[in-house]
Amino acid sequence: MINPYKRLDIFKCKSLGHTKFEHRVSVHHVLRVKNCYPQGCIYFLWRCKLLNKGNSCIKGYKHVGRNCFSCKHYFDEKIHNQPQLLISEDEYAQFLNELDDFEDWFESINDRQIDIQGTIRTVKPALVKNIHHQSSHLQLNGYFIHFDEAFINTVHWEDHCYVVIYPDQQERFQFASGDTIEFRAKVELDEGRLIFKKINSVEFIERSGEQSWTKSQALVVKHTTISFENQPTKCLHCDQGVLVDVIDKSKPKWERSRELFCLKSFPDPTVCFYNIEKKIIEEISHCPDEWQLND
Repeated sequence: MINPYKRLDIFKCKSLGHTKFEHRVSVHHVLRVKNCYPQGCIYFLWRCKLLNKGNSCIKGYKHVGRNCFSCKHYFDEKIHNQPQLLISEDEYAQFLNELDDFEDWFESINDRQIDIQGTIRTVKPALVKNIHHQSSHLQLNGYFIHFDEAFINTVHWEDHCYVVIYPDQQERFQFASGDTIEFRAKVELDEGRLIFKKINSVEFIERSGEQSWTKSQALVVKHTTISFENQPTKCLHCDQGVLVDVIDKSKPKWERSRELFCLKSFPDPTVCFYNIEKKIIEEISHCPDEWQLND
């Protein structure tokens, strides 16, 4: 079973808000968050007759906000977007049947303690970016353990899924990439992602011996990590790329989104040498002892 909510080959949307994702948009966003197919969605952009022409605001504001509604220079622009279906109508009808099957299955296990087994792909800090009127900051909420696949009871889940753990759980168990583990947890959905929470009864079937995250390392990364303006495919698939939940608290109604950050602090994938460095280290570690220099 795969996650139909996260499929990016069903819809495409030309909204400016999806530019950083190359206008790819998930099924969950279209059908469950916006409910905008096939009728589309309408929203209003806040505009200023002065700022839009490069002039200064008479009240000293740098951008249009809720304090501008009574200003004579304020106006709003009505935008209508409609998702484009990337598959045929017959294929879409079949997909909706698969989506119904998935939702029935999830309902049967939702918020229940379930047996789960999988091999860890990555462990990454679970960061949240909070945006305020004058500033923004990153907050460490624990760690995400990422699986490429897992067994949920007897169901083979052949897609990405995640465990959310607290910092003290990482200190205790020292989860690392390549570890194969069994545990019990509650199954939930978070923005369409399959998430395991409140894990217990953890057993290690196999330890990989890879390095595990410590709290001090995670706190350093919180202050040094760099975000991208878009989401390069290379970085999305990299074990040092992490999608950070963003909460914009500067808006009248808080807005949620995600940004891609690099844990190695490379500003752009064109200057990244992480994978080259990783390959060299792996090759050196597999060299015969007689090839390595003695002190």
